[in-house]
Amino acid sequence: MRMYRTNLGDFLRARRDACQPEDVGIDRERHRRVAGLRRDEVAALAGMSTEYYVRLEQGRVDSPSRQVLDALARALRLSTVSTDYLYRLAGLGAPRVASIAPQSRDAMNSVLRRWRYTPAYIMDCNLDVVAANDLMIAVSRGEVRPGVNAVELTFSTDRQVVLEDWERTARETVATFRYLTDDTSRRHHEILEKVSDDPDFARFWKLHEVNLPTNYEVRADVEGLGELCVDVQNLTLPDFHGHTVTLYTAEEGSFTDEVLRQLAGSLEVAA
Repeated sequence: MRMYRTNLGDFLRARRDACQPEDVGIDRERHRRVAGLRRDEVAALAGMSTEYYVRLEQGRVDSPSRQVLDALARALRLSTVSTDYLYRLAGLGAPRVASIAPQSRDAMNSVLRRWRYTPAYIMDCNLDVVAANDLMIAVSRGEVRPGVNAVELTFSTDRQVVLEDWERTARETVATFRYLTDDTSRRHHEILEKVSDDPDFARFWKLHEVNLPTNYEVRADVEGLGELCVDVQNLTLPDFHGHTVTLYTAEEGSFTDEVLRQLAGSLEVAA
C-alpha cells in the first residue's frame, strides 16, 4: 500500500504545477520546461523569498502564519475550498467529525422517507452512506445503501461499466473525499487501503484537487430499468459535521421520471 497522507508541500507542488503562467499574468517562454509555475514565480507573486517558499514545499516550516497562507492562496489562485484545505494542512482548520447523534440520524431518515418519488441518500465526511430511502436502494439495485462507501463503489469494476461519464465522476469523488474527510482517522485509512492500488484512483489522488460535492448529470444503463438520466444534486449539512444529502431528480415527463414513479408505486404496494 502506498502512503497517501497529504502534507502542505505536496499540495503546494500540485497547485503550482496546475497554475499556468497565463493565469497569473506571466508571459510563457517558448521553451519553458515546467508544467506550471516555477518556485521563484510563486514566491514573487506571494511576496516572499524563493528560499522561504522552497522551505515550505520541503516541509521545513513548522507553522506558517495566516498572512503567509493567504498570500499563497492569492498567488496560486486557489478557490475558497482549496484555501480552506490549505489552512487545514497547516494545522489551522477545524477538525472533521464523522459521527452524529442517533436522534439526528433518525431525523435524517424521516426526511428521506418524505421524498416518495426522489431517490435520496446521506453520506458522512468519509463518503460512507449512512442513510438512504427505499427508492434510492431500488433504483441503484442495492448498490447505494447504508454501509456502502462512495469512493469504494466508484472504483469498482461494475461502476465503471454502468456510468457513461465515469472519468469525471471518479475525479470529482476523489476531490470531494480529500476535502471532506479527516485524514487522521482510522476510517480514512481503511478506505485508502482498499482503493490505493487502483491506478485510476492513484492518478486522481496525485492531482491534490479538493472540492465540495458538485451537481451534475448522470446517465447509466441500469439492469431491468433501461438507460436512466438523472440530475444529481448535493446539499451539504454544515450542522452535521460535513454530511451531504444527495438527490436524484429527473425531468418531469421523461422516461426516467416515469420509471422512478412506477418504481416508487411498486414499493408502496409491496409495503
